[in-house]
Amino acid sequence: METTKWSLIGDFINFNKVWVAMTLLAGFAYNIFTILIPISIGRFYEFAFGFSSHRLKAFGFIPYMDTTDHTSFFLLFFGLVGLRFLFEYANRYGIAWVGERFAKSLRERLFAAQVQIAMPIYDKKGIGKYLLRFSGDLKSIQNYIKNGVLRFLQDILLLGIVFSVIVFMDVVLAGLMLGFILLATIVLWFLNRVLYRQSLEKRNRKSGMLSFVNTRLRAMSSLKAFNKYTPENKRYRKRSEKLYGIGKKYAGTVALLQASIPALTYGLLGIIMVYVLHGSTYQDGIDGSSLLIIILLILAILPVLRRTLRVSIVWKLGNISFEKLIRVFKMSKENDLPFEELSFKDRTIRFENVQFRYEAMEKPVFGNLNLEIRPKTSTFLYGPSGCGKSTLIKLLLKTIPPEKGQLSVNNIPYTSLSEKTIRKNMAVVSNDYPLYGRDVYEALVYSRNKERKKKAEKLLAYLQQHENPKDRLQLHNHIGDLGCNLNLGQTKLLMYCRALLTEKPILIIEEPFECLNPKMERLVRDMLKELQHKKTLIFLSQSHNLDLKPDQKHRLISDLSQVPSWD
Repeated sequence: METTKWSLIGDFINFNKVWVAMTLLAGFAYNIFTILIPISIGRFYEFAFGFSSHRLKAFGFIPYMDTTDHTSFFLLFFGLVGLRFLFEYANRYGIAWVGERFAKSLRERLFAAQVQIAMPIYDKKGIGKYLLRFSGDLKSIQNYIKNGVLRFLQDILLLGIVFSVIVFMDVVLAGLMLGFILLATIVLWFLNRVLYRQSLEKRNRKSGMLSFVNTRLRAMSSLKAFNKYTPENKRYRKRSEKLYGIGKKYAGTVALLQASIPALTYGLLGIIMVYVLHGSTYQDGIDGSSLLIIILLILAILPVLRRTLRVSIVWKLGNISFEKLIRVFKMSKENDLPFEELSFKDRTIRFENVQFRYEAMEKPVFGNLNLEIRPKTSTFLYGPSGCGKSTLIKLLLKTIPPEKGQLSVNNIPYTSLSEKTIRKNMAVVSNDYPLYGRDVYEALVYSRNKERKKKAEKLLAYLQQHENPKDRLQLHNHIGDLGCNLNLGQTKLLMYCRALLTEKPILIIEEPFECLNPKMERLVRDMLKELQHKKTLIFLSQSHNLDLKPDQKHRLISDLSQVPSWD
């Protein structure tokens, strides 16, 4: 089924129908008591001052409503006030709970969708484009479900009940009120169309600003090293000026809209007063108690009327956010194919006439790549920076697809295997795949069971056996954002630990000994020699000297049209 705004709302309501139903019932009861309190005050006005209204006799079915005993009346009145309080609290809490619950379900679904988005989309759009979905957009959607759906339904019900009571009191007055509200709705609809366009532009510019800031903060070391303060400040100010410009227009429209709503509601009160004073000729006219009830009812629904007239703003902003989220849900995803428990331990990986080119490049990275990686052997691929080593890793992991040609595992095409199936068999040691997590342990393993913890401690201790005890990393040490608290040697060490602890049959290592000190390098070399012929090892480096006696050694040549053998 296609993902739409209403399918998302419908799915949520279906899974939370009890809470939603209880919230709506509490709102219905709260509305009823909101109506009964002004009616009871009108009744008090009657018996306190000796008036009588045939219209109020219609409400005699309510217990104690037609009483002349003061004690019984006040029991009724304070009972209505107390019940209104309880149901209003239940209704407000229920609406807030539904809003939080809906935001939670969308937030989790959004993250699950984003981690499955194909990598070329991230490479093209940048990460910052998606951050606003978790803040401003989710807030607008939460407001949509709370105020644009649940509270709006309750407000319409309350207005309907109030109009029914006013029709009962004076049908002409009810018609005047309805006509004025329809006119006000047309005016506000026009203003909201303008606001929608401005809001869309403002959000797009704000999203672009967030992406800009995110990129510069993550590249802060480069910005400082190349003294880019001035040009980056100029670029930011230029973007900020554009956001400021649309922000002024947006603020002007919002101010006009917000000022119009109370003006229209007070205008409605003025029309009612003119009618009561000069135009009430229907039947016997409006008696004092009925007029008091009408005034109290109108005063009670003024906030509701304002909120109802303003709801189109909530709808517009919510629709923009829904569209952005649904666009994310519809993006090309990984793992559309079913996961299979397929081991690559004894299988050969083949590149057959593989071609690949990045959008920003005129020349292809690979023009006609043919390569065979046999199981339980070590393959060494070397070449200068930019020759395609990182691209080859991406092709192996199926984070990017080849433009032409085919990758296969024992004649099973990559195109028939899910990304999860492939990556379940491959671990990577490369700076292109950074560490993440709060501490060393989170950076190394997925689970927190004792057996995994012991293995992590043992491997970490083995690789640091020659280090100064004060400098050794422990599992509880914080690594910082993407390992910013670590030096290059520690980062490389943890990348090896992370890859080895997965116990996957294929190990891909880029620049195997870069950043390692001599003692740690010897330990890593010995460990890799032990793994030769137990795992499939793929080494990639700029240097042609590896000293590991690989089974096959290939040089990635400059035009990258083929991978010739080197022996």
